[in-house]
Amino acid sequence: GGDMEDRRQRDENNTAVKLRFYFMSLWLLFVLIFLLTVDIPICFSKDAHFIGFGPLLKRNWLAFTSLFLAILGWLVASFEKHRWAGVHNPPHRIKAIKNENYEYLTFLTTYIIPLVCIDLTEVRYVIVLVVLLVLIGFIFVKMDLYCGNPTLALMGYKLYRVEIEGVNAPDGLIVISTDRLSKGSFIKWVSIDKHVWISKEIENDTR
Repeated sequence: GGDMEDRRQRDENNTAVKLRFYFMSLWLLFVLIFLLTVDIPICFSKDAHFIGFGPLLKRNWLAFTSLFLAILGWLVASFEKHRWAGVHNPPHRIKAIKNENYEYLTFLTTYIIPLVCIDLTEVRYVIVLVVLLVLIGFIFVKMDLYCGNPTLALMGYKLYRVEIEGVNAPDGLIVISTDRLSKGSFIKWVSIDKHVWISKEIENDTR
């Protein structure tokens, strides 16, 4: 009973983390939607007057919603970064390493750019966008695709696939780090799930 409960709790925590990652990954999309849809009339004639907050909100509801979500996404990202700086497990040594940074570009070209091209002037297309985002989010969480997250790249994180001494992972582990890691590096780590670690390199004198 206890084991089952622990596993369920762990799965729920993992899903919550993956959903936060997915939300972070959409930060750029929300910024782009804001820039594409914001419509603030500017007039320099003598009798120009402010149209009022009501009409301004009405014609910019999508832009302001996107801006709010973009700010929220960045706050979530900052919260995650702060959280990762905390607990770290005992160090491990990297046996083999491969750079996976291209995943960031794959994410941008596959998801963000096509979604920006949707015509957002009509409500039904906005509904289509929301449905697509929910669908992609579901696939992301199920297929563990959340690591190729462009927001992480903007925050200075690099993506690696590594083999770690003493850790059994047939396909290797995905390691996310702000450090430039290499074969033989010693890393402190905190796991996001069993195949994904956030890591920090340990300098020689602290080993």
